[in-house]
Amino acid sequence: MSASAKFRFDDWPEEGVAFALSGLEIVVDPGESPVLAANRAAVDANWQQETAANPHLFNGSLLTLHAASLEAGQIVARAYVIPYAYHLWWRRQQPRPASFHSFAMAMMISADGDIIAIRMSQTTANPGKVYCASGSLEPDDIIAGRVDIEANMRREVSEETGLDLADFETGNTLFCAREDSCLMFYRFFRTSLSTAAVMAKIRAHMQVDKEKEIDDVIAINRDNRFSFNYSHSMPPALALYFDQKTTGLPD
Repeated sequence: MSASAKFRFDDWPEEGVAFALSGLEIVVDPGESPVLAANRAAVDANWQQETAANPHLFNGSLLTLHAASLEAGQIVARAYVIPYAYHLWWRRQQPRPASFHSFAMAMMISADGDIIAIRMSQTTANPGKVYCASGSLEPDDIIAGRVDIEANMRREVSEETGLDLADFETGNTLFCAREDSCLMFYRFFRTSLSTAAVMAKIRAHMQVDKEKEIDDVIAINRDNRFSFNYSHSMPPALALYFDQKTTGLPD
């Protein structure tokens, strides 16, 4: 199968536009990514440069997609497990190799209607970027050879904010957007707690979190929506909430 045939985007919404899914299946294939195998020396050399600049980086494992299609509102994709070093090398390439980064994002909404986001610390690979708690798909998310998106969101929110998504009202719609060789998945969650109460809980977690991944918590509303240094993952979800008023949550 050619690289162009692995990702068929002709019938997808345009880049940067979030849309509702009727289903999602990501199957994880065994073996090594052929792109990684063909570029291992370059990946290793880039990792040496990355860690020299930021010794806090950790070469854990995550998933990269090597095929994806959309039919009748359902995405079917396939992935390989790769080292984080591959991802850091991959995102520096222009044009990017034939694989897609993918992650899920929990859009947490306070009782006051604010979206609760975080700002990444200087020790991370995305210093200063503001986005909702999220993370790459990882081997821990694989159940019986398939990715559990919901488990990914629960873990990332817990690790980064100390919050438990089980305490939130869960939106019934999973959304997707694609941007710059990334597939991004979103679900909205609502809490009965005020913005101040949610932010206080996250700041308390920041005091005891050994990883120190975040250095601030941000409440996003209509008035300050354009005030932050967002990652490319945020605009599609913000448009759903502020412009289309679509969250999958009951009114």
